Amino acid sequence: LILEFTFDDLMRIKSWHLAVRTHRELVPRSVVGLHTQQDPGMLDQLTKNITRQGITNSTLNYLRLCVILEPMQELMSRHKAYALPPRDCLKTTLFQKWQRMIAPPESQRPANKRRKRKGSQSGGAANNAPPVPNKKRSPGPNFSLASQDVMVVGEPSLMGG
Repeated sequence: LILEFTFDDLMRIKSWHLAVRTHRELVPRSVVGLHTQQDPGMLDQLTKNITRQGITNSTLNYLRLCVILEPMQELMSRHKAYALPPRDCLKTTLFQKWQRMIAPPESQRPANKRRKRKGSQSGGAANNAPPVPNKKRSPGPNFSLASQDVMVVGEPSLMGG
């Protein structure tokens, strides 16, 4: 069984391939041929038990259910996460998909260019030199953060770069 998943949080199955390497006949064909001539009613009994390409009927029914339930996975996870009624889950899911279709894709924005770091000065004397004042200074004493806070900055100029 080869499964290919989508790259989203739901890990939905994108495609699957089932390859049967070995199999065995549960009812040999020679037995089926023998009973066909003697008792036609027995043939119906035997054909109900014969598997389809080595997969039993219960397995085939399970795979059919998976095909039906797989698209509903997003609705079920939303219902579990937010405890919404099924109808509301469907409404919000459809609304979000509609918004994604209407909204322009984010890939059209220009890509941020990476800045190269300035090379450090070579030589031991430069390491002992007093710091040169530049614009990359830490915030002054009036700027306070709580001990466990983290400042998230989206613009490089705010980080001092």
